[in-house]
Amino acid sequence: MKPASKVLFAATMIALGSIYGCGGGDDTTIDIDVAGGTGGGGSGTISQNCPAWASARPLDASGNDVCQLPAEILVDRTLTNDIIWFMESRVTVGNGNKLMSLTEGTLDNGDPVLDVTLTVEPGTWIIGNTGSFANLIITRGSQIIANGTAAEPIVFSSDDAGETGSGEWGGLILHGYASHNECTMAAMGVTPCNIDSEGESGFAGGYTDTDSSGELSYVVVTEGGFEFAPGNEINGISLVGVGSGTVMHHIQVNSNSDDGVEFYGGTVSGKYFVLTGNLDDSVDWDEGWQGNLQHVLVIQDPATAGNAIEADTEGTLDFLSKPTIANATFIGDGTNDELWVFKASSAGFLLNSIGTVAAGNGTITTCVDVNGGGAEANIGVALVFNNVIADCAAFGKDATDDTLGATGVIAAAPGVNANYQATDAAANGVAIDVPTFNATYLESTADDAFLDDTDYLGAVDPDATAPFWYEGWTVTGSL
Repeated sequence: MKPASKVLFAATMIALGSIYGCGGGDDTTIDIDVAGGTGGGGSGTISQNCPAWASARPLDASGNDVCQLPAEILVDRTLTNDIIWFMESRVTVGNGNKLMSLTEGTLDNGDPVLDVTLTVEPGTWIIGNTGSFANLIITRGSQIIANGTAAEPIVFSSDDAGETGSGEWGGLILHGYASHNECTMAAMGVTPCNIDSEGESGFAGGYTDTDSSGELSYVVVTEGGFEFAPGNEINGISLVGVGSGTVMHHIQVNSNSDDGVEFYGGTVSGKYFVLTGNLDDSVDWDEGWQGNLQHVLVIQDPATAGNAIEADTEGTLDFLSKPTIANATFIGDGTNDELWVFKASSAGFLLNSIGTVAAGNGTITTCVDVNGGGAEANIGVALVFNNVIADCAAFGKDATDDTLGATGVIAAAPGVNANYQATDAAANGVAIDVPTFNATYLESTADDAFLDDTDYLGAVDPDATAPFWYEGWTVTGSL
């Protein structure tokens, strides 16, 4: 029997104490005993409270019910927080990852696309079989409604002891009907959109940019990124053609062996993202993503082999990746020599943000690398830095990179403190003026209705006091 897994979410413990039989103050931990990556390992007594649609597994050592999710969920289901939910392998919600006909909502074989809602209660724990392909897919036409709270986050992890491994299970994959540049605008109404998607998860994409794949809030995804084929791992959260109707805020992806979060096309936006210790890129986009991110805290690991941002368009050039990132703090580390990489066909807008390098890192020498001779020169769409502190030995790798940052980069050290607040005076009093910015850059994707009106640089307001927005629901020790 393995030693008990310690759940390291300090502010969660009181709320979960009644579920798992623990009490105490904020530093209380909860023991979940698992054996051999099977989600069981207690007395051998089979769980008695699993619903008929889930398979009962042995109670854990603390007497908690453990119920195995089926490989397919084709009707509405709710995952309650009095049960530990186990994924033996892939779990697919809905059937929209099959080939779609020209009519969104109808499969190529004439069957209807199912409208399935998977609801996850606050404080619910979902565990993947350690050392397996276990992952959760929400297909086109279906939704996940997973709204945790700061006191009761929803946690996805592997089933072994601890919450800080990597590559131990798969990850979370969301599909949608939103645009993807391999489905060209000229093909709308002529050719169905079926994008072969990340992690061999089936087909996604469409022509409905306002589509919703559900809601995720106060959700932690940790220990993922299982290598399902040589050199091919699953991202912590993969978003394929996910539309702007999807709600995402207060999300942590921790210790994933591949990217933290990757956007494959789509128009989804999100706020309050914490991306910690991921071993490839922290934020990755391609294939025409045109959403917004705001309040983003990225802390790379010394073992990271990727970038804080890796930006691409890939697919076709029918429309380009050009998201807006605002109020982000990137603390670079790892083995690459640049913090942000913008490949030749990706544009983007980085506003009121900070890039710096972890103490002791001697590898990152430049903040920006624009591959292929510069995004502006190659595609005619701006790569813009507006009120950005880039605290690296050099801003760019060459003169083209330096030119891109000349008008938007503040020549000041960020002085980020222990609370990830910028302490330099240059970081205060600089407002994001979205209407003026959009008038200046007509191709801008900055969404005035979505972005908060802030007057500071970085992920955390310098005037804020504890508790800070990232506290109480993230993995203890990850920040």
